Order: sequence, then structure tokens, then C-alpha cells
Amino acid sequence: MKCFLGTLGHLVFFGVLVGLMIPGFLFYFIFQIFIKDAQHFFQRGAALSYRLFYILVPCMKLKVDLPKDMLHGAIYISTHQSILDFPAFAGYIQHYLILANVNLGKYPIVEKITHSVGVRSIKGRSIEELSLIQKELEAHMKSGKNIIYFAEGTRHTGDKLLPFKRGAFRLSFKLDKPIVPIVIEGVQKYLPRKAWCFRTTKRQNVYMKMLPPIYPKDFKNELEMKHYAQKIMQDQKSKLCELS
Repeated sequence: MKCFLGTLGHLVFFGVLVGLMIPGFLFYFIFQIFIKDAQHFFQRGAALSYRLFYILVPCMKLKVDLPKDMLHGAIYISTHQSILDFPAFAGYIQHYLILANVNLGKYPIVEKITHSVGVRSIKGRSIEELSLIQKELEAHMKSGKNIIYFAEGTRHTGDKLLPFKRGAFRLSFKLDKPIVPIVIEGVQKYLPRKAWCFRTTKRQNVYMKMLPPIYPKDFKNELEMKHYAQKIMQDQKSKLCELS
């Protein structure tokens, strides 16, 4: 039953995503002269598939705690436990680029689809390619749009977050942009790292909490900002662990 639900979850996620993206591409190629921002167009379609995923998978209920007005031109950093983290927050954040520590070059169609919705894979890239991605991130932010990082750089297990990477905080100081922390808790009970089968069929809540933004002007340097972000996100994760 657990493997059935796990397989069903993957099929629902990728099936809904591809099912919406294929007609989306066709619509875009026909009406592209009327579409000003192609990436935002595809992200809106993808966001619909992400929300449908959490509605259609029977054993999960996503409970979100988000501000009424989402910041634009911000760096969103999220905790990371499972492949299910991304569809949780990407259904609500708009106009984003997100870095993914995966190598999608071996799967051109997958890379094309993910690139169209703002995913930039960095694993296996050359220094020159990474430099171009960094320039794209900075230009994206300067235009008032958002960047998303998984602050730990990989998925954690258990109740403790892994040490945060410096990239998001370095960019925050360089461009004087706020960081918005996101804590997601509960998805690892269903589909942890390297798992295909769901670990439980029990219906439970998955929590997503967006904390108030933090600003570089309030810290001496990027390291102090990083340590503070890790502390408040760990504190919030501990609270959510008690609920989930």
C-alpha cells in the first residue's frame, strides 16, 4: 500500500505537471506574441499542478501560514527534507528562479520543462556555466523578481537542520535584498531522501511556515545573518515537529 501511494504520488505529481505543461507549450507557441513573460506564464501553470498534487494525494494535507502580501525582489530560503518541498512553496511564490543541485543535462526534455519554470540545475556545470547562472540570478533580482535557495544545499534527515550554505546571504549583502525564511515540516514522513515508496499511509498534516523577512542592514556581515537565519528556522522547525 505504501509503495502504491508513493508511486501514485509520483504519477500524480509528474502526470499533472506534464499534463498541464504540454498544452501550455502549445498555447504559448500559438499566442506567444501576446505573452510578455514566458517564464511567468509557465510558472503559473506549474503552480496549479503543484496545488492539485497536494489536493489529490489522499494522505497529505498541506497547511500553509503565509503573509498576505508576499515580498517581491526577495531571496526566499527554505528547509529541505524531500522532493515534495518544492511543489509546496512553488505553488505560492511567483516570478522566481531556483537553484537545484541536480544534473538534468542527461534528460533534455526534463531540463527543457524545468528550465521553463525557473529551475537552474547546477550539478555538473563548468565554472563558465555557473558564472552565467550567477549573472542571471543577479539580473533577475535587480528586475524586482525572486530567487529561491535550499539553504542547506541538500536534504536533511531528523530534527536538526544541516549547516547553511553562504550563497543566499552573500547575494543578499551584494544586492541589498531581504531574505525570507521558509520552514517546511512533515514531508519526510512520506517521501524522505532517496525513497520511492511512501513510509506511511496515515493521513497527516504537512506544515509550511513563512517567517518575517530579515534584512542585511541589520547584520554586521553575511555570516552573522546566516547564523541568525539558521537559528530562527531551527526554532520554528522544532515547533512544527511537535505538531506533525
